[in-house]
Parts: sequence; structure tokens; C-alpha cells
Amino acid sequence: MRYLFIILITSISFGQSKPKDLTEIHIYNIINTFDIETDPIMDIDFFEESYLREDNFLLLKTTDKKVVKKIYKSISQLRNYNKTQKDYNTHFGNERFKTMFVIKYNSHQDTLFYSTNTNEIYYKNYIVKDEKEEFKKSLSKEIIQFLYRDLASEREIIKNLRTNSISKNQILINNKNIFGYNRMQFEKEVAKINIIRTDSIILENVSETIVDYFIEDNKIVFHPDDEKVFLLILEDNNLKLTINSIDIKIGDSIDILKDKFNSSYTKWLKAHNFYNSDMKNITFFEIHFNDSIGGINFDILDNKISKIYIDYN
Repeated sequence: MRYLFIILITSISFGQSKPKDLTEIHIYNIINTFDIETDPIMDIDFFEESYLREDNFLLLKTTDKKVVKKIYKSISQLRNYNKTQKDYNTHFGNERFKTMFVIKYNSHQDTLFYSTNTNEIYYKNYIVKDEKEEFKKSLSKEIIQFLYRDLASEREIIKNLRTNSISKNQILINNKNIFGYNRMQFEKEVAKINIIRTDSIILENVSETIVDYFIEDNKIVFHPDDEKVFLLILEDNNLKLTINSIDIKIGDSIDILKDKFNSSYTKWLKAHNFYNSDMKNITFFEIHFNDSIGGINFDILDNKISKIYIDYN
């Protein structure tokens, strides 16, 4: 009896008793599962490594025990349906299985995959067709709306939104326009480099030396050909940054950019609202150059500027 009890509380399969004290469901809705028809299901780790990148899914959480119990009841009702064992042709790709349910209770965790396109459930190495939509009916209205959103189209619309653009000459570091500066000019007119890091890498049996220059935590990258600055990464306020007459510091609120760069702000806000902080803590604010390639990108964390990239390349 002792072993039977352990089995009942630690293992769930089609037809077994539903567990006690259900606590939480995490639902991962994948934005893009690629256009691959034969992307075989290897295991859950494969799914997570291939698809659960922070910019490729949205996450919905629920602690509604009634919903969790309904889901398990529906799984139990599927036990009489025809089950197909997983094989090489059981694939995630081509938009087949793009939703993963992770159900947590006590110290146990259970996982299943659901296809909104084919109404199939992949669970415990078997595929079951939800012909009477028992599983779908067990889901709350909130979950249904979440699962059937066209996330790829929503994200594409945001990506195509217009951003503001400025001249590269409107960017000043310590009151200097550093575009075209080499290392000697930079150190003479802007600031002395106080950290140099050298690394060697070998590519196709050829050794290459990479030199990184820093002023405290701020990285300056000089082009290997003409030795002119082409990338500046700011992580502290030891260098003064002025953009279009606005002094901007690490730690400033994102609102400092709102008035002069409203198009970029609108795009950032829509992206911020599309993702949620549970799966994408850092969002990006973009300003492009209108007189050359490149631009300025800001990492935004908790609505504050946490890092700034100035790319002249």
C-alpha cells in the first residue's frame, strides 16, 4: 500500500486519479515555431532550447485551482480516445505544437503540449486528438484568448513601427562630437582610457588579437581598419552623453526621451506592453541616424535606462 500511495501522488497518466492540492499553471505560448514540418519532438529540453528564447514566447500564469482541476479531469476523459505513440514524425515545427502547459503542485511538475491548429495533445509520449474538445472546454476564457492570439502578426506590426531619427552629429560625449575620432583624438579631447583588455582567438588556424578599451565600465570599440571609433557602450555616468541637447544618464527614467523622440517611445511602449516582465525584463528603445547607418539603442529595465549603445558602423 505504501508504494501504491507514492505512485498515486507522484505520477499522472491517462486514467489515473487527479492529484490533490493543485497550485499553479504556467502556459507558454510560442510566437514562432519556424517553417519546419519535421522538427521532431525529442524531449521537453529540446522544446525549451529551441523555442523558449525570451523574445519568442509569452507567458500566462494562473493559480485558479478550479481551472487546473478541470484540465486534469479533461485529460482523464481522453483516456478512452485513440492514442498515437510519439515517433520521428511527431514534430513541434510548422505551427503544430506551439503551446506548453507546465502544471505545478506541491513538489511535482507535469507538462503537456497543446495544438490549437490540430486540436491535439502531446502528453507522456502519446498524441491524443481532442475530438470532442474536452480539453479546450476545460480552459478558462482568459486562457482561450491567450492561446488563440496571433502573436507573430502582433509582433511584426510592432517591429514595423516608425522610430525617430537624428543626425549622428547631434550626439556629444563630454561635449564633443566623436564621430570619426581615432584613439589619439578620443583620449586628447574626450577622456583617457584607463582599462585595456587583450584577448586572442583562433579562427581556421589563424590567430587574431582583440583589444577592448574601457573608461571605467564604458567600452569603446575602434574599427580594426581605420582605427576610428564605431561603437560606444555606456554602463555608467563617467562619460557625459548629450543627444539632441538632452543630457542623458544611466538610471534616468525612460520618460526623459518621450517628448523629443515620441515615435520611438510609442514603439517601445507597445513592445513593453506586448511582452511581460516575467519573461522579458529588458526592453529596447531605438533611435536611428538619418545621415548614415547606425543609431542609438537603450536597454530599459524597470522603466529606467540601464545601458546605452551608440553604433556608428
